Amino acid sequence: MRRTSAALLTAAALALAALLAPSRADAFERQWHAGASIGYAMLADSGTYPGIGGSLHLSYGLTDAFNALLELNTASHPGGDFMFLGASAGAAYVIDILQWVPYVGLMTGAYDGVRLAPCGAYGQPDCHNPQFGISVPFGIDYAFSRDFAAGFAGKYTLLLPGEGEGPGSYLTAFVRAEFLWGY
Repeated sequence: MRRTSAALLTAAALALAALLAPSRADAFERQWHAGASIGYAMLADSGTYPGIGGSLHLSYGLTDAFNALLELNTASHPGGDFMFLGASAGAAYVIDILQWVPYVGLMTGAYDGVRLAPCGAYGQPDCHNPQFGISVPFGIDYAFSRDFAAGFAGKYTLLLPGEGEGPGSYLTAFVRAEFLWGY
């Protein structure tokens, strides 16, 4: 009887240990991500309107915790006859040991506010307003497999004063999907 109780107790302890043991976590270096995003865009400036935007992004795993980022984005603000274009590069801290992958980063880039309404003539604003900006991208992705992920991406950009009148900051909130390879 004692032998049976000891065997049952040992089996229960091993089963409990197997259930509570952490699963294997994989963080990948040299992994590529390429994807696209679409969603809401807002210029933080009076007299401008919210819009819809999109972006293309490419990232590369420098280490298991840091990714290099490259992003091209655009947004249209039809109520204000205004379009916004940008290209930025930077790095992000990524926690990719889980199926949910949160990240936050720092980027810098060039942006252009394009007026679609009458512009460029005497007494009217310039048609283009090039500016530099510093951005904080953030988000969370869900890795459906080792080859595909989807999630939410936000980005706050502080725009440095340009030659003409332009917004002081820019915010986007996008849903995104990406393909992954090279691990």
